[in-house]
Amino acid sequence: MNKIKILISSFILLFLLISISCESDITRLNEDQKNPNHTDYTYLLTNAEIEIANQMSTTSVNYNIMRTFTQQITETEYLDESRYNLFKRRVPDNTWNKLNYGLNSLALAKEGVRKDGKIDEITKKNKILTIEALEAYIYSVLVDTYGDVPYSESTQIDKTNTPKYDDAFTIYKSLIKKCDDIYNGIDISKSGFTNGDLIFKGNLLSVKKFAATLKLRLGINLADVDNVLAKNTVESAYKQGVILLNSDNLGIKFDKSGLFTSPIFQEVVQSGRNDWVAANTLVDVLNQKSDPRREKFFTSVSGDKEKFVAIGGEYGKGNLYSNFSHIHPSILVADYKYNLFEAAENLFILAEAAERGYSVGGTASSYFKKGIQESMESWGVNSEDAKKYIAANDYAGLSGTWKQKIGNEAWIATYNRGLEAWTFSRRLDFRNFVPPAQNPLPTRLYYPIKESSVNRLNRDAAVVKQWGSVSNDVQSSKIFWDKY
Repeated sequence: MNKIKILISSFILLFLLISISCESDITRLNEDQKNPNHTDYTYLLTNAEIEIANQMSTTSVNYNIMRTFTQQITETEYLDESRYNLFKRRVPDNTWNKLNYGLNSLALAKEGVRKDGKIDEITKKNKILTIEALEAYIYSVLVDTYGDVPYSESTQIDKTNTPKYDDAFTIYKSLIKKCDDIYNGIDISKSGFTNGDLIFKGNLLSVKKFAATLKLRLGINLADVDNVLAKNTVESAYKQGVILLNSDNLGIKFDKSGLFTSPIFQEVVQSGRNDWVAANTLVDVLNQKSDPRREKFFTSVSGDKEKFVAIGGEYGKGNLYSNFSHIHPSILVADYKYNLFEAAENLFILAEAAERGYSVGGTASSYFKKGIQESMESWGVNSEDAKKYIAANDYAGLSGTWKQKIGNEAWIATYNRGLEAWTFSRRLDFRNFVPPAQNPLPTRLYYPIKESSVNRLNRDAAVVKQWGSVSNDVQSSKIFWDKY
């Protein structure tokens, strides 16, 4: 039902996007009012931003099950997703389609900006760079999810419907350069988008910070592949200024009502389904550490208001909904804000960078502590409870390797942000997430099945190049930066 709603909403949005010229002269009689020949590029930007936020935030089993990859939540009755069966609902195909739909909308928006004769060249450049920041983000998600993907030809629909797959490492290098071009090219003496921009709200300084933050994430992912490039990239991003405070977090706040309510609200509340409960993999850790965030992440199973009790369902097994903790109601509101970048994630990246010997203005311990503080604050934990937790989890006193220390706290801090938690897991290998059935733990999504028919030669060449055989396009193969 929700899938139908999303399709209907998309069609309605596309209809609303159509802008018809309203000149009063006689040439207007030559216009086909039922088939207008142009679309307002501002609405295309809005549409793309919504599609990005929808895809990254949804809990739909058809579109995004990354929260299960690090076992933050688990299912009650229908267990395919928790058991890593990606085939049944074609999650790889749907994820690919959503992200590329966003890219195509942005490509059309950028073309519209170029043709806009009503704005000066600096404003035009600022708008284009804003769009390119979002394009770079989507490409980074595609690479981190699949490996090699179409890049140089991906939106050239008028030239080819079988785009080549570009080398993932080469794409990364291009994206790093693109982040610098955006950061250096933005001219804050002029404006950018003055309406329709739901993520940046026309704030060009936010676009610059977005670009630097994306560059930081790209850089740290390269640490085990090209440490010199990783070090230079991370240090440069740090100097440019990345998101380190919750007040700078960037994402979309959905509407309280109407078409654009939060996808989590749609999937969990409006659907009336009881598909998800807290996973014991995460809850057991929160309980062991007496983590005050558990009361913000999940509901209590205790009838006593003075006593909070969290119990997670056994991951990948059938779980009776009423017996376990649920996703907290504060997350399930219609106007929930979902962030693409958050301060806590970046602070843990900087802690990791410090451990790797990069010059990032602080120590691993200081960034680790600050990462916990920002996470606690973002979830509304009171300061006294946060202080107690930080004191009990002093970086120097914790057991384990630095990867385990940072990785486990980053995993907790990225609750409800599936891609980010999964990325920390693949890069740091801080915890062994045991698959509950015969399907292997996903280290990537395999390529869409449709690519085997419509773009088979390029898809097969990419698979052979990366993993040696066309039969190795599987969810347990690793992308280029996931070395261990």
